[in-house]
Amino acid sequence: MTVNGADDREGWRRLQVRVFVLIGVGVLGPLVALGAASWGSLSQLSQRLGEERQLVAASFANKVDDVVRANLELLQGVAAAPRVDPTDEDVAPEYAALRAAISNAHLMRAIFIVDVAGRPIAQEPPREPLDATNARLDAAARQAALDGRPTVTNLIVDGDRLSLYLLVPIHDFRGQVTGLVVGELDPRAAGFAGVLRTLRARPAERVELVDGLGHVLATTEPGRQFARSEDAAAVADVLRNRVPGEDDRQAAAGAAVGALVLAPLARAPWVIVLREATNESLTAVTEFRRRLLILGPILLGLGSLFAWGAARSVTRPVVLLTLAAERIGAGELSDPIPPLGRDEVGRLGQALDAMRVDLKRSLDEVAEANELLERRVDERTRELARLNRELQEREQWRGQLLTRVIVAQEDERKRIARELHDETSQTLSVLAMRLETAAASLPDGAVRERLANAKTLTVRALDELHRLIFDLRPSILDDLGLLPAIRWYAERTLAPLGVTVRCECPDPERRLPPEMAIALFRVVQEAITNVARHSGAETVLIQCALEDGELVIEIEDDGRGFEPAAVSVTGETARGLGLLGMRERVELVGGHLTIDSAPGRGAHVTVRVPLPKDGAHA
Repeated sequence: MTVNGADDREGWRRLQVRVFVLIGVGVLGPLVALGAASWGSLSQLSQRLGEERQLVAASFANKVDDVVRANLELLQGVAAAPRVDPTDEDVAPEYAALRAAISNAHLMRAIFIVDVAGRPIAQEPPREPLDATNARLDAAARQAALDGRPTVTNLIVDGDRLSLYLLVPIHDFRGQVTGLVVGELDPRAAGFAGVLRTLRARPAERVELVDGLGHVLATTEPGRQFARSEDAAAVADVLRNRVPGEDDRQAAAGAAVGALVLAPLARAPWVIVLREATNESLTAVTEFRRRLLILGPILLGLGSLFAWGAARSVTRPVVLLTLAAERIGAGELSDPIPPLGRDEVGRLGQALDAMRVDLKRSLDEVAEANELLERRVDERTRELARLNRELQEREQWRGQLLTRVIVAQEDERKRIARELHDETSQTLSVLAMRLETAAASLPDGAVRERLANAKTLTVRALDELHRLIFDLRPSILDDLGLLPAIRWYAERTLAPLGVTVRCECPDPERRLPPEMAIALFRVVQEAITNVARHSGAETVLIQCALEDGELVIEIEDDGRGFEPAAVSVTGETARGLGLLGMRERVELVGGHLTIDSAPGRGAHVTVRVPLPKDGAHA
């Protein structure tokens, strides 16, 4: 494979493109990120300027709202004054309330009290008559009476008279509207016209108070008061939706950017209109954006040329290194890497060649070590297999030996029991009958009494001999099977000791094999003997059940209990031999023995033995 081959040229072109992309991203990425960040910052600046204009408009709206609220509260004080009732004939309370209110009213030209029909009841000052023929005022009065809420009108023009009216309903004790308190504001008053001048606006901003009909009620620009606002449609839309509005305007190509912000009042159908004819800050933002759009492509082009040159300068040696790495990855470690110069790429080639040499040497050493390890593993595997076979053979011999020992024990028990029954038991029976015959032939006296006592002892010895014979080999085990033998032995052993025995063993269906029945009986016999000798229990529960092909025998007592781990077989005493014998007998028949006990909690012995495959039951 040569560098001048077709595959190398294709690889060189792919690598060149990748390097170009990477360098281009590294060079052009920060420029693009910087441009995007600048563009975003400009957008945020524009947004913040818009928010600032909205705050200014809201400040003016709050200021005018405060003026309207103060005058409405003044009129509400008249409506709530004692004994003010437009329906009675006494107008003195009405005039008293109006005089007190007009003395504190700085923007009101006059204050009236009218009934629900619009007829004047009282007015202050008296020289200002109420013109009840104004249709727009009548409509506002009817609406205020109908709604039962304070109402503020738009500008009402009556000839040369310009007025703004504030109407507050008067309620009786039932909540019914009985009249209105009407305050007339003079929009030409200096105090009203100067309400917008109390807040400072920027020189390029014009602030106007416009009513719902488009009349300019107050303005910061002289000469525009009471003129028709050019934003009347926008004002009507804001009043209809009751939300602030904003509108950015571009007058013409090359013109400065203007802005229009509208903020409605809460207590009057009026809107604050803030117009910024020229916005120098937004003009600077626009100019900076234009420069970014011009410089961006130029910087991108220069970065692309630099990336392309850098890609061409590193692609050829990198292609060589790539091919060498592919040969090393394929396992061809014999061919060295040619010199690639003294720069970083050349040093990388030297390091890669040194790695090739070290890797070849390491692979040879690993191959030798693997061969040695495999030989040792084979030897250890054969040794473990031999030891495992020996262990299995020993376990088989141990099981067979243990089985023979237990079988020998049972045979010896059976032989002894048979001999005791056939010889000793018969001898004691004959002795008892002869003692009884001898005692009957003697007269009453000391000799006859001694013979009677001897007979009693003989009968007692015969009973003990019968018990010993039953313990050695209970005939009920051979006659009825395992479970009846367990029930009989438990009642016979524990009942004389005052222990309450409850056996829950079902009637047998089929018999277990003799060797299994004998082994399980001896296990239960040892458990019952331990209860009788050591537990001090008052109640014993014995349960037998068939569960999933297993015979389960449980012996539970409420005695003093013990610690199973503390009971172990030692060379000095025979302690623990009984439990060890129980475990060995159960394991011989393929079962499992569990002992659950603790001091003061009694003992619970569980025996689980799989039934023979032919399904024989106890």
